[in-house]
Amino acid sequence: MSLPKQQNAVLQKRIFSTLSLLRLCITNARLYSINHAKTTELIEKAFLSIKDVLRMSQEFTILVIDSDLIVNNKPIRPEEAKHYALFITILKQKGIEHISFSNKLTLAALSGFLADLSSPADMPIATYPGVSSGKLTMRQNVGLQSGSDTAAPSGSGQGALPGKRLSAAEKDSQLSSRILALSNQQLAMAQELFFSIRNGKDADLRGVQDNMSSFITLFSKNLNPLSLLSSLKKGDEYTFTHVINVCILTLAQAEALGFQEHHLYDIGITATLHDIGKMFIPNEILNKPEKLDKNERATIETHAMKGAGYILTLPEVPKLAVLAALEHHIRFDGGGYPHIGHTWKTHIVSQMIAIADTFDAMRSTRPYSKAASEDQICEMMMREKGSTFNPMLVENFLNILQRKR
Repeated sequence: MSLPKQQNAVLQKRIFSTLSLLRLCITNARLYSINHAKTTELIEKAFLSIKDVLRMSQEFTILVIDSDLIVNNKPIRPEEAKHYALFITILKQKGIEHISFSNKLTLAALSGFLADLSSPADMPIATYPGVSSGKLTMRQNVGLQSGSDTAAPSGSGQGALPGKRLSAAEKDSQLSSRILALSNQQLAMAQELFFSIRNGKDADLRGVQDNMSSFITLFSKNLNPLSLLSSLKKGDEYTFTHVINVCILTLAQAEALGFQEHHLYDIGITATLHDIGKMFIPNEILNKPEKLDKNERATIETHAMKGAGYILTLPEVPKLAVLAALEHHIRFDGGGYPHIGHTWKTHIVSQMIAIADTFDAMRSTRPYSKAASEDQICEMMMREKGSTFNPMLVENFLNILQRKR
């Protein structure tokens, strides 16, 4: 392999790492503050990473065209760009189509710029040395590098040759990409909602609701839901990715059971809000890297009641969401929490959310537990049929997982 190719490979790896750091900076600034110790540490890493890119390429320009990400005039491959869909959505919320970093960038300037990016959508972006951002004024002048190792942006209309009929697999792939983009938009909306609640502001569900309508319209029973699950499970992003993954897995179960579109909308909103009570749990407990002690476990178990109580105060939210927030940790046999009594019968949507919730939690690596394999999780669910989970729903869920990806 020639030296230029080696350098290019190193540069691309550094670019991806930098984009991930920028996304994490914004996430932590939204959840905590720009001055939080963890946010500050991430910004310092992002600053050094940007400087590394600039030393290697003399430029670092990020473009957002439609839903495509282009860095230094080179489109990010679709299979790689999906990992930055949340970052793209945040930029679009702020009306930013390009960001350019130069060697004049300082750590203070980057911190200020990221603070503006993490602020509410209607807050302006100030001017900082070494960074420029805003709208693209002449898109026709944006040149893209050509070559076999680049992919045309998915929104550019170059995904298929004129007159060429797409195969069933290609159609499924395109549909999956569109749904995945919408699920990442929903992730950003959920993050914004939870961020507002955590900071004591009024909840605005319009973004979650509007995007859910589009999501339900595209959602297809022909797709394996595992292909749509977000993998952005770094640090504090777990809370947001988890609720969206639970939403996807719950919708897949509901659709397989024959629920229609208007019901799927309510179920999607309900699944997205099922863990909203965790926004009222102290961060030091919610994000504790070790196992919780008895008192901490008791505190975190209050999130079910707190979530149900909070949702009751929200207008235009399905009442089903109140039930699911309350019931998603109650077992099929009446155990679990909160302890309402063994005669209490949980709603079928709460039972579906409980399965989705358990599956996504077990497949996730946490500081105190390793991720379980799909086979291990399925074996556990089979053992827990009739006790923890509704037996019919377990069979339905396992059948869904067998769909061809």
